[in-house]
Amino acid sequence: MGLCAMPAALKKVAEDQPAEQSIIDVERPKTAMSIDATLMKMVAAAKSSPLKIMREYTSLAFGPGRVSFAEYHKLRLFDDAYYEGQDKRAVIGWKRNSQINLIANFRYDWWGMLSDKIASASYLSAYGFPTIPLRAIYSDRAAKPSPTLLSNAGELRAFLTNESLYPMFGKPTDGLQSLGSIALKRLHGTMLQTTDGREIPLDDFIANIVQHYPAGYVFQKLAVPHDGVRVICGDRIATCRMVTIMLDDAPKLFRACWKIPAGGNTADNFWRPGNMLAQLDIETGRVKRAFSGLGVDLVEHRHHPDTGASLAGHEVPLWPQLVKTVLEAARLMQHVGMIGWDVTTLDSGPVIVEMNETPDLFLNQIADRRGVLDDDFNRFLAQQKKNRISREKMLAESHKTAH
Repeated sequence: MGLCAMPAALKKVAEDQPAEQSIIDVERPKTAMSIDATLMKMVAAAKSSPLKIMREYTSLAFGPGRVSFAEYHKLRLFDDAYYEGQDKRAVIGWKRNSQINLIANFRYDWWGMLSDKIASASYLSAYGFPTIPLRAIYSDRAAKPSPTLLSNAGELRAFLTNESLYPMFGKPTDGLQSLGSIALKRLHGTMLQTTDGREIPLDDFIANIVQHYPAGYVFQKLAVPHDGVRVICGDRIATCRMVTIMLDDAPKLFRACWKIPAGGNTADNFWRPGNMLAQLDIETGRVKRAFSGLGVDLVEHRHHPDTGASLAGHEVPLWPQLVKTVLEAARLMQHVGMIGWDVTTLDSGPVIVEMNETPDLFLNQIADRRGVLDDDFNRFLAQQKKNRISREKMLAESHKTAH
């Protein structure tokens, strides 16, 4: 296919780019990605031809993974060496990922609880699982007073001017990808100091919370990482994204990777510029390789750019305990067949930061350099389809009996 033959509508596609730093980054802005320019970069990087790359992309776009052009680039699918020995048709894009989430987690009645950070943390904590302690919740939607509820700007101000509560971490109750999150070190006069060295006016921060998160914003104690994490990236939390599936009625750790903050970032989300992602040996928790960037901009790192610590071979602290924690938690949450866990290690031991009922498998695929549609995963999906049919029959019979 010649470039001139492409429809004008396909000349540009939206691709996520990191937002400029602000008081609260409530969304990720999009910029235009030129297909022509990106294609030429892929051709140069892979030492291939435009025709070969476009043929392969078309095959994958209409294949089982339903990969978009932006995903084909970001997942570096144009690079045969990157996926050496792997079937690229096992790689899925977000569209297919969304369909899989509906198959894997057909018990939609559980989604609401998992998507609310307060509800999910409280549920896990009630069963004895380690979570980060709650300090307060801001929401103007609640009707009854509570010692931890801040229901207006005045109460929010009173909370934030209590210097004994610092340092603390704030995030939306239903947020994604660390959007809206902030790590506060202390209050200095009328300015809030963040752990990444910024100073922001208290009044502006309060106004941002009231404007963007009236339904819920949670404040937690700022967690202190384990020494084995601190030696890598300093005094910042680096979470492992661990995906569990219920296979043959038992929880299985399916994939795992390590999100490592770097540069001026406090949050470890990989979309933030400079942050790194590490491929892990799932049996030992050892780092196989670490990289930053995506597509033609992917760069591998032997050392952390801030601390100089060696990355390859470093073991995630208390890895066996982390694995045990997520498998036990997945057993508790067995009605949700697939969960993306964000977990980390503190000096006190493993802690569950979040659980996601619609896990984005992009990170695991780009870290592992292989797709998720392997034999175990396909068998898991087949089982979930049968489980859904059985549940629907049971509910139908129950409805007939009731009437």
